[in-house]
Amino acid sequence: MSLREKAISGAKWSATSMILTVSVQFVQVAILARLLRPAELGLVSMVSLFTTLADMFLDMGLSTAIVQRKNVTTQELSSLYWLNVMFGAVLGGVLLAGSGLAAWFFSEPELKSLMGLGALLFFISPHGLQYRSLMERELMFNMLSKIEVASTLMLFVTTLVFAMRGYGAYAPIYGALTGTACRTLMLNVSGRKLHKPAWRFRLADTRSYLGFGVFQAMDAMVFYLNFNFGGIVAGRALGAATLGGFNLAHNCAVGFPARLNPFFTRVLFPVFSIIQDDTAKLRTNYFKLTGFMAMFNFPLVFGLLIAGPDFVVSMFGAKWLWITPIMQVLCLVGAFRSIGHPVTSLMMATGKIRLSFWFNLAKTATMVPAIIVGAYMGGALGVAFGLLAVEVIAFLPMYLLLIKRVLGPSFGEYLNACFIPLRMTVPMVASVWIASGLLHGSVHPGVKLVLEIALGAVVFGATFLLDRSLLCAEIRGIVLKMVRNVALRQGLQ
Repeated sequence: MSLREKAISGAKWSATSMILTVSVQFVQVAILARLLRPAELGLVSMVSLFTTLADMFLDMGLSTAIVQRKNVTTQELSSLYWLNVMFGAVLGGVLLAGSGLAAWFFSEPELKSLMGLGALLFFISPHGLQYRSLMERELMFNMLSKIEVASTLMLFVTTLVFAMRGYGAYAPIYGALTGTACRTLMLNVSGRKLHKPAWRFRLADTRSYLGFGVFQAMDAMVFYLNFNFGGIVAGRALGAATLGGFNLAHNCAVGFPARLNPFFTRVLFPVFSIIQDDTAKLRTNYFKLTGFMAMFNFPLVFGLLIAGPDFVVSMFGAKWLWITPIMQVLCLVGAFRSIGHPVTSLMMATGKIRLSFWFNLAKTATMVPAIIVGAYMGGALGVAFGLLAVEVIAFLPMYLLLIKRVLGPSFGEYLNACFIPLRMTVPMVASVWIASGLLHGSVHPGVKLVLEIALGAVVFGATFLLDRSLLCAEIRGIVLKMVRNVALRQGLQ
């Protein structure tokens, strides 16, 4: 099987896994929004803010370094495995020790016990990290996809059971512990066929990886601040209930699309690493990736922007209707971030992670005052506008300081990769907007939402089939080949 065929096969399995996983996660959020009070949902968001930050340091970029390196010895893998375990123990201890401080920062006493439970995640998950990276390195996305779906379903069922039994903010944490244990166990069962770590630890084995990994972890931390600083400010300045609503809007407009995007980058990062010395090929594949991701994200976020009120009432209930304008502004943030998401994979694959780190650090420095001012002038909606302002400002510098330095002058290709999906989304947005106005007040919001989704899908599908761009032609070719392969396997041809 050629590298291209492996990448397409990996993309197929990753797509299936990501779509199923994100769908289950969305259903979980929708159910929790109805079962939990806004303040309880805000407490869950606060715990997530700290566990997500700790998770950035858990791996220290070691998994990425393993995938990026062309040659890795078994001795190095053993030392790296135990280093991950030590990182996990330290981070779990820090979360336990700092739980009281976190409760004080957000003025939420219950946060202390919730964070104590969340800290247990870091004593479990390190035992599966290296196996996941080895399986990605070998493009074993079939097995990885099955593991992700199974562990997500376990998390969902556990969370739902505890939530229905009245455990409130504790329910999602019990679910996360169960899902993490399930995923770690399955990764061990599958991954030990590739490597069994010896009882060996030598710091010298890890130094070259840490040199790559430290900057990758620092870059991830800065990305975390880019992604979550709005929630931190909302929780501190506006309270748990407002944070619960802001995070609900953020998850729909930015978070869930961002969780789907690794469907592309997870497969193509190893491919980028393999072709990192061929600039022409790297440039071609990078802009294809950017176009694919925009083609996937733009219909979702712009469709959500138009159908926002009906979506919120139907999915979460009328008590959350106040988050609609926040979500609509964040949809534009999600569109910009979908364009920027492939840059991280490009920087990691070409060993330019330091460049990415300094750029994201500067972006974060710009974001901090924008969000703080937005929060105190306009509440949660002001935070959303602050995030949007920073994304607009960063669009051109991202090309000049990152993409151009790696791929050379290619601004026309960059704009084209963004413009084609945007051009194709305009007819869908216009038709859904007109239909939404005509149906306003005449049908139930749930029925109206279904009609809006159906109309948007039909219009975008027709536009996609009729578009003559090379990007659309290639996607149609990939889809057609996948359909033919399925038909052949089923004996239909």
